[in-house]
Amino acid sequence: MKTPDDAIMATIDAVARFVDGSPMHCSKDIVGGTLSAALWQHSPKTRRFEGHECHILALSLRGDAHLEQIANGRSVWRGAAPGSIVLLRSAEYSDWLLDGSFEMLHVYLDSSRIPDGFGSAILDRPFRDPVLTQLGQAAAMALRDTDGENRYVAPLLETMQQCLIDRYFTQDRTPDFSHCGGLVGFAQRKVEGYIQDHLSSDIAVDHLANLIGLSTGHFTRAFRSSYGVSPHQFIIEKRIARATAMLRQSSMSITEIAQATGFSSASHFGAQFRKRLGISPVAFRRH
Repeated sequence: MKTPDDAIMATIDAVARFVDGSPMHCSKDIVGGTLSAALWQHSPKTRRFEGHECHILALSLRGDAHLEQIANGRSVWRGAAPGSIVLLRSAEYSDWLLDGSFEMLHVYLDSSRIPDGFGSAILDRPFRDPVLTQLGQAAAMALRDTDGENRYVAPLLETMQQCLIDRYFTQDRTPDFSHCGGLVGFAQRKVEGYIQDHLSSDIAVDHLANLIGLSTGHFTRAFRSSYGVSPHQFIIEKRIARATAMLRQSSMSITEIAQATGFSSASHFGAQFRKRLGISPVAFRRH
C-alpha cells in the first residue's frame, strides 16, 4: 500500500519528467508527513503533465512567458505565466503550451485536508489570487535563501494551504473575480501583444479597449474575468517581469531599467518591485 511519502516522490518524478530536470530548491522535509514544496524552472514546450499522485498548488513566479492550457486539441485558457496559479488534481492529466521560461513554486498539498468535490469552479482553469501570490513569493524566497532548511518554510506552506481551503472550498467565501464573460483568445493575444510591445510607454486602458472594439467598462470587466486582476495591475506585473529579466541580464542602472519598463521614476519602480517581490531591485540584482 502506498504511503503519502510514496505519493510525493511519484509526484516529484512526474514533474521532473515534465520539465526535463530537477528542482532548483526543495524543502528538506520533502517526505515525512509534513507539507512540502519545490521550485522548478520551466522552459518552452508543448507537453502533457501526468503521473502525479498529489494535489499540487502551482504558482508561476519570475519570468516572461505565456501559459496555455489545451483541452481536446483547443486552447481553453491563455495568459501571462507570472502571477498565474494552477491547481493540478492528483491523477488527472493536463496538456500545456509554454512559450518561454519561468519559475514555478509547487506546494504538495495534504490530500486529507482537501474536501470532497474539490472546490470552486474557478479552480478548473489557471487563476490569479493576490493573497496566494504574496504568500507564494514569501515561501519561494524562503526556499531560495535557506535551501529549504529553515523551520519557517513549513508554516508558510501551511498558511498557503489553509488560505486555499478558506477561499475556494467554503461556498460562502469563494472569491468572485468574474461578473461577465472573459476575453476570447484572439482578443487576449492582441491585447497582450500590444502591452508587451509598449511596456516602455504609457498604456491607456481605453486604448486597449479600442483595440478590440469594446467600451472601457466592458473591457475592464472582461479583462478581470480572464486574468483575475485589473488591466492596470496586469501591466504593472508585466513591467516587473521585464525589469526582473533586465536586472538579471543587463548592466543597466536602476534608473535606466525603470525608464525602459515604463515606470515614472526609479523610486516608483522600486516601490512596485518591493511590493510584489518583497525585495528591492538592488538587493534582487545582488542576489
